[in-house]
Amino acid sequence: MSDNSKGVMAKDTIIYMIAKGIEGVVGIVTMSVMTYLFAAAQIGYYSTVNIAVTTVGMVAIQWLVQSVLRYINKYDIAGRQEEFYSTVFTAWLKVNVTVGGAAVLVLLFLMFGIGRLEAVQSFTSVYNYRVFVCGILWFVTYNTSQLMISMLAAVREAKLNLLLSMITVCGRLMFMVVFCKLWASKIEWIFLSYFVTDAIVSFIGMKRLKILSYLKGKPDKGILKELRDYGMPLMGNQLATSVLNKSDIYIITIALGASAAGIYQTNYSLIATAFTLLNASVMRGCYPTILRAWSEGKKNDVQRLLNEAVRMYMLVAIPAVAGVLAVSDSAAFALFESEYVEGHVVMFWVALGMMFLGLTEYSIKHWELNADTNAIFKRSLIGGAVNVGLNLILVKLTGSYFIAAVTTFIGFFVYFVLARYGTRNYLKWTIKPRKLVNILVSAFTMVVVIEILKRMLPNSKLCLALFIICGIIVYGAMLVLTGEIREELALIKKKLKKQ
Repeated sequence: MSDNSKGVMAKDTIIYMIAKGIEGVVGIVTMSVMTYLFAAAQIGYYSTVNIAVTTVGMVAIQWLVQSVLRYINKYDIAGRQEEFYSTVFTAWLKVNVTVGGAAVLVLLFLMFGIGRLEAVQSFTSVYNYRVFVCGILWFVTYNTSQLMISMLAAVREAKLNLLLSMITVCGRLMFMVVFCKLWASKIEWIFLSYFVTDAIVSFIGMKRLKILSYLKGKPDKGILKELRDYGMPLMGNQLATSVLNKSDIYIITIALGASAAGIYQTNYSLIATAFTLLNASVMRGCYPTILRAWSEGKKNDVQRLLNEAVRMYMLVAIPAVAGVLAVSDSAAFALFESEYVEGHVVMFWVALGMMFLGLTEYSIKHWELNADTNAIFKRSLIGGAVNVGLNLILVKLTGSYFIAAVTTFIGFFVYFVLARYGTRNYLKWTIKPRKLVNILVSAFTMVVVIEILKRMLPNSKLCLALFIICGIIVYGAMLVLTGEIREELALIKKKLKKQ
């Protein structure tokens, strides 16, 4: 593995971590603002619609997003960009016309067909027709922006992705606040803000990639078949992962009510969103380089790059879990309206589960690179079934949403174990015990320092920021003392000397 490949991967990862760090901070602010703009029941209703739209997006378009990420370099190397992009966007258009048309027909049927039925009127009193329209509009711009971001990541447009991340999170927050101030706090304005912001991101992505200039060619059936064969099983995987992530919201809503679901979802989303961004930052920084090496037939480099990618992930994921354990109560108290604070008990289990989901992404790379996506789907389906089954039994039995966070962790852990075991004889990542010990010791020291500070200082936004900043400083200092980031520091020094 060349130093250049390793340096490229590290550089891209740092850029994506900056982007996702900014996205995470603004996301935290957004969740905090939402607890003051909306009642817990409204957050619960918003969550069910949000999950419905993103889940339909996963089923309808994520197979294409994942396939584009996997094969864009192959057709770039072969000089077949026009055929590739024409095929991709023809598929994109068909998906949006089909789903959008079906959604409009359902909306018309509800309005003019069975709209007078008492059950329908009760349903639409909460999920009104404006919510439906905004949800349909957002679906189109959501899946388009996801496709653009995936393409930009695949061709290593890391800096533009940094900009688009800031536009996405800041735009959603800004438009949501403006709409709520103009027309009162209604959940439809959340989706309208998402629609507008994702439309802006989609437009910028299309302009940068010069998509229109590539659409002169004709769609290729062979390319479409390759994309489908790879992506369709991943559609099932995305759905199963969505079940692992989000089915508990519906179960809690039915068993314990919308308010309980809103409290759970607010605390859950704070951590799940942060870890999703963290996972994406490392993966987007590393995966294009790994794919390029695979496409060029450098199999030994792929193994070494994968090991390095896992180490990078561990460097940020382990202290993130430890940090959540240390500051979850302070974070909920400082960020949320008092009604939501009790839900902080779910944060650690969500963080632990999301860390194992991230490790699973590296464990399944053998199947992804060899286009054996059926193997991924089967194992994710088992993990999802475990989570749903436990939730159906235990949430009602215990009368507590806390158990849903624990069962979510169990589901993610089962998925990880199955993936790790399934690829044990192939492209299996490893991390040296000494490196893992360095990371664990550094994270433990960080937690001890934060706990000492918590006993000395009160809960407040300022103190929360102090806990986090001190934790980062202590963790970084420990990594330097243990020599764990010696190579990264050398790369930075080398880069600075060149400038």
